[in-house]
Amino acid sequence: MAHIRFQHEAYFSYCKIQFLIYLATILSGLICLLFSLSVLAADWIPNKSIRMVVPYATGGTTDLIGRIISTPLAKELGQSVIVDNKSGGGGVIGVLAATNSQPDGYTILMPALGAYAANETLLQPLPYNSGKDLQALTFIGESPLVLVISSANSLTSLNQFIARSKETGQPITFASGGIGLASHIAGELVKLQTKTEMTHIAYKGGGPAMIDVIGGQVDMLFAPVGSVLPLVQSGKLRAIAIASKERSTKLPNVPTMQELGFPNFIMAESWGMLAPAGLPNDVSRKLRDSIISVLQQPDVIKRCDEQGVTLRSSTPQQLQDYIQSEIKKYREVIINARIKVE
Repeated sequence: MAHIRFQHEAYFSYCKIQFLIYLATILSGLICLLFSLSVLAADWIPNKSIRMVVPYATGGTTDLIGRIISTPLAKELGQSVIVDNKSGGGGVIGVLAATNSQPDGYTILMPALGAYAANETLLQPLPYNSGKDLQALTFIGESPLVLVISSANSLTSLNQFIARSKETGQPITFASGGIGLASHIAGELVKLQTKTEMTHIAYKGGGPAMIDVIGGQVDMLFAPVGSVLPLVQSGKLRAIAIASKERSTKLPNVPTMQELGFPNFIMAESWGMLAPAGLPNDVSRKLRDSIISVLQQPDVIKRCDEQGVTLRSSTPQQLQDYIQSEIKKYREVIINARIKVE
């Protein structure tokens, strides 16, 4: 009996050892799996500076917003973020520079989405395919367009300008910072909706356009709230309408275009952040999360609000859908107004 009991105990000990070995093997496998998953889910950590391409000259609203964002974004990413102004060709040169970059996270692009959308119709064939060569990260923000005139002008409302033009046959002149920009498309939309004779005068940038409106050489200009607010407050310009759903808290006495009888007249300068297509998931996630974190910082919100820019983020798909809707809206105006790049 003692011999049998010894055999049973030996057998049970053997089984116990085998079970422990089996359990250890399973646990080891689970640990390896969890480690592998943690590596896959780990944040991308950049090891050199990141270039933010702004496809316009320095001093404009896009450049300003880019620079407001770049410093806190550098802190989020742990590397410097350098604003690289590559102007020319209505933004095409800067966009092309981004599409020609490696999809490694070290190049991002912040275009004005109005001009970016307009180029899809105005400048065909483009040297890039925006749907394939770039990927959306997040919406950045928007600033509604304000219609301004010289404060020295004897006319004080849009309807007065329209009435004078129809009575005298003298075209209304309107300026913009360039063909296809939101300021240009807004003026053409007024022309289409009112069937009024209007002459577009394109400038190389919003600054020169604004100077000539102040001086009375040109009748009017649509421009983002932030770029005209100081001039309105100083009395050099008069704001006569705003192209938003509701009145602006910064210009509470200025009526919306809808109030003046222009249904669905919503025009804004807007911005988004893009990157070369093909970013690894961890890289795109890190960039997007970092940018959204910056957009939520009180100081960034305050500084952009001072420029009349309302910040808001989005999913990549929401930004892509917005861009497509802008392309459709701009295409309709460009075709109906027969806008051509000379």
